[in-house]
Amino acid sequence: MNSLTAALEFIESVNNEETPDLVSKRLAELGQSFGFTSFCLAAIPEANASFDGSIMLTGWRPEWQQRYLDRNYIQNDPIVAKARTASRPFLWSSVARDSNLSAAAQQVLSEARDYGMYDGVCVPVRGLQNYQGMLIFGGPEVRLNEREISVLHLVGIYASNKVRELAGSNIRRPRHRITPRELECLKWAAAGKTSWEISKILNISQHTADWYLASAARKLHASNRTHAVAEGFRFGLIR
Repeated sequence: MNSLTAALEFIESVNNEETPDLVSKRLAELGQSFGFTSFCLAAIPEANASFDGSIMLTGWRPEWQQRYLDRNYIQNDPIVAKARTASRPFLWSSVARDSNLSAAAQQVLSEARDYGMYDGVCVPVRGLQNYQGMLIFGGPEVRLNEREISVLHLVGIYASNKVRELAGSNIRRPRHRITPRELECLKWAAAGKTSWEISKILNISQHTADWYLASAARKLHASNRTHAVAEGFRFGLIR
């Protein structure tokens, strides 16, 4: 099974789930298909705030989660620090290589390794009203190509929005109709096509393809193209 197929099956399986626990089960299964042994879906708390109330779903080992919360590691976790400003998914290893990491930050990464999380990927999630969240997968090692990382980006956004929706968060639905051409471009973007490839498939200019995708994103209240694709799946526009 390729990465895109795995993501689409995840979205299809989660679409009709009615409880966060069932979404959690699906996330754990998806993570395992990529070789991960743990995950955590959470909002990013404000500086100096506790992490406990920000966790939405967790597949961390209970003893690690308790240690993380008891020692307030959120304040020194370099993965979370980068997630506050990153717009694209990133590997833990890219953070661990930073020679400027504080001793406290290095300790968080070192202790995570004691619980089997030697490397991982973090997917930042951006939403309305300056919402910031993240989906973190961890495990023994990471062997992901750029396409697989992009797929996990889509999964992170979709899962976050789905759980917040189940929890009753105010997530707005599109007020303006997506045009057939916008939807066509959105579907090709969901299939992993670039703007240039979409322009050739639909016999339009690359600028026009970008315009249709930007318009669709605006109507879906999405912050970027990947977010727009995730919302397209969530609202049943893409099947």
